[in-house]
Amino acid sequence: MTETNPDMFIIGHYRQWIERLHPKEASIWPLISGYNCRIGSFKGWLVIIFTHTGNTGFVESNGVGELSDALIGANSIDESNREIVRSKIETHFMLQPRDGVVFIEHNSKLSHSELVALTYRHELALGLAPMKIFLSHKGFDKPLVRKFKTTLVLLGFDPWLDEDNMPAGTKLERGILKGFDDSCAAVFFVTPQFKDEDFIASEVDYAIEQKRKKGDKFSIITLVFGDGAAKGKVPDLLHGYVWKEPKSELEALQEIIRALPIHVGYVRWR
Repeated sequence: MTETNPDMFIIGHYRQWIERLHPKEASIWPLISGYNCRIGSFKGWLVIIFTHTGNTGFVESNGVGELSDALIGANSIDESNREIVRSKIETHFMLQPRDGVVFIEHNSKLSHSELVALTYRHELALGLAPMKIFLSHKGFDKPLVRKFKTTLVLLGFDPWLDEDNMPAGTKLERGILKGFDDSCAAVFFVTPQFKDEDFIASEVDYAIEQKRKKGDKFSIITLVFGDGAAKGKVPDLLHGYVWKEPKSELEALQEIIRALPIHVGYVRWR
């Protein structure tokens, strides 16, 4: 990497990457079609903060020096907190969906994971990445959950439901883990039939793991339903997260939308 022009180095690689993945959109892709950048550092890491301009004729690049622990929200950057730190920087510099933050460790190459993170951010900005929401439930409650899935699809989401997303022959644990990796939220439908055991226990563990990894970009949404005097019991590991007891299915849907880490799309003519 050229130390004096890390932004050009990154954008060059990003352009080649996007031309392979999205050749039709490459010419209008965020940052590739024009950017400004601010270059900072943090304890051995280069932090490149890109702002999309859509103007390839002029690039403005400024240094912002060594970033503080208070801004970063941690005393180091590593694989376990990188997405949380990225989110802190995005918030501090008031970045928009077509902007982005890239980390490069000193004397290291641009990592594949950084390209993937930047690509996913921009796919979301361009409406090219369906928003997956993992729907966790007991089989007994599948008729209820199917109704939520149908409504979420109408709203433009891509809900993950085991019967639709795991073809015959898929290993259950592997299929469920992939569902969580691809999702921006997990919704737990806690009914009197919901028990913290077997695959449900795994799904609770996976949700917490995704929350730690993705930070503000992943939501754990727990909805508690009752059946007469009986009421669902929230698993102990989810007690650290807020849960809601909706009085109706409509109220439950509102709680899901409100808790998601993303904005519902603009209302527009079909």
